[in-house]
Amino acid sequence: MTRVTLRLAPCTIKQAIPFVALVHRRLPKVQGGMWAVQVVLGDETRGVAIVGNPPGAWADYSLAVLRCAVVEGTPNACSMLYGACSRSAKAQGADNLVTYTHATEHGSSLRAAGWVHGGMTRGGEHSRESRPRALAIDPLPKNRWWAPWSARVRP
Repeated sequence: MTRVTLRLAPCTIKQAIPFVALVHRRLPKVQGGMWAVQVVLGDETRGVAIVGNPPGAWADYSLAVLRCAVVEGTPNACSMLYGACSRSAKAQGADNLVTYTHATEHGSSLRAAGWVHGGMTRGGEHSRESRPRALAIDPLPKNRWWAPWSARVRP
């Protein structure tokens, strides 16, 4: 009997965005990205991760995992995706790779992939009097996570 296992596969942003819209629990909308990767079981996509520019204007060569969306009940898929994003970003010459999780999420997939907890963000709205923006979907503080090779990881 042949055992089917999870494996990584290339994925376009055009393929990843609709998958995120269907599967992501909290933030189904994502605006673009630079590249994506998927995890498949047989021929079926079970998860995707989208990497792009980080929030804020950082002057270095930083990237961010903007979304990681996995079909519920697919063990190890998140860790595989975070690990693949980390290896790829490092190979492309990024100085940092960051992602964020909600305060209620424990981050076990990130820890399993070797990511380092970088503390909590302040949260808040992006709108300013001089630069009005739509209200944030979730303005609460978030956990910040860094890929283990990131320059911003404190020794």
